[in-house]
Amino acid sequence: MKFYVTPLALAVLAGPLSAQAPTDAEKRIADLEKKVEKLTKSESKKADAKKSDDSKDGFFVKFGGRFHLDSVFFDGNKNRLANGTQLRRGRVSFKAGFGKDWVAEGDYDFAEGDASVKDMWVGYQGFKDTLIQVGQFKAPFGFDTLSSSNAIWFTERSYSDVWSPDRHVGIAVAKWGERWQAKVNFFGQAIDDTNTADTNGSDHGWGYAGRVSFAPVLVNESKAIHFGVALSTRTPIADYSTTTLVPVANEAYAIDFSGRPEAGKISKAKFLNAKVNNVKDYTQTGAEFAGVWNAFSWQSEYQQTKVKRRDAVGTTAAALAASVVDHTFSTYYGQVSYIFGGRRSYNAQDGLFGKVSPSTKAGALEVVARYSRMNQDDLTAIDAVKGGEAKNLSLGLTWYTNKNIRWMIDYTKVDNNENAKPKGVYGGIVNDDFSITTIRLQVNF
Repeated sequence: MKFYVTPLALAVLAGPLSAQAPTDAEKRIADLEKKVEKLTKSESKKADAKKSDDSKDGFFVKFGGRFHLDSVFFDGNKNRLANGTQLRRGRVSFKAGFGKDWVAEGDYDFAEGDASVKDMWVGYQGFKDTLIQVGQFKAPFGFDTLSSSNAIWFTERSYSDVWSPDRHVGIAVAKWGERWQAKVNFFGQAIDDTNTADTNGSDHGWGYAGRVSFAPVLVNESKAIHFGVALSTRTPIADYSTTTLVPVANEAYAIDFSGRPEAGKISKAKFLNAKVNNVKDYTQTGAEFAGVWNAFSWQSEYQQTKVKRRDAVGTTAAALAASVVDHTFSTYYGQVSYIFGGRRSYNAQDGLFGKVSPSTKAGALEVVARYSRMNQDDLTAIDAVKGGEAKNLSLGLTWYTNKNIRWMIDYTKVDNNENAKPKGVYGGIVNDDFSITTIRLQVNF
């Protein structure tokens, strides 16, 4: 109301002033205008202060989102691999605060014409440099997997993302300092787990994970060296296949590490297909070495998975022997980047890289290269697993138009061994070596 009354009063007072000399009237009007401006600024400051107090002690919410539009082309393939265009990711997200100690996040994906929940958790941050999370979020394992899809260097993550725990419902505690971070997590199934075996009494799997990282060199966010280690242990879904609820060799307690050749989901053919049954649990270990030094940055990981079997099952001596053989698989990658007109940031409290910020009006140009390998073969004398081995060499070029838009083009040469082959309608041809070209428009807000 004050905002409307004050100009009205000014107009009323201006009437008598018109009878006086022009110079005197102009002076009086100018003085009144200054008073009005002063009062307006005072009210504005009070409103801003109240808004600030509400954000600090009350409720706030911030919305965001992203979409990644891809075109994928295969060349030289012998198997039937489809070319095409797809919405790789289309997400709407929110971050919320409830008082000064409680926060929450949610992330929904609408890619491929289907809706799914990604992140959905609430956290308590009342202790210094600590966050306690409950809900669905990424387990602390795998530098590449933990990195946001808005910040990964290529259109697709490395092979290591094939078997990482990724998102599950659980509880976690994270702690950090100026140069380090540590996080532990206990988790169960994922929110969108559609396993149908639970209709006959099968238990879902569970697991735990932990990750610690340290930056021995931390000059600033664009000059840092990172080391990290991680551990994850999980149990498989029981998945009983008989009405008697008795585990059967080659049918129950199975894990499947199948994965695509670092490409999008235009073609769903999976060339690596290690499957192990009668599994008690499997433990994954990882080592990380990464860093950034102005325009140059690098990132690498080595991961190993050891599968431990349950007690022997079967009716024959061969079946009994095969059901208890443990197996080991591995993967590693290394990638390098050079950015013209921009810098990549490193956050020691997360132990991860952030997005690239262009420093010129024309944006930033990034050149990247990666070599990766995953071995899902374990040719033991008994119960050999022939999941396949693949080696990829990738080159990429990214133009960051600004901090919210980037254009990407990647070229990947895939070298599969004789055990790497897709199943079903894709052909099943072994030792199929081919190239993949991916073009992406990425927008985040």
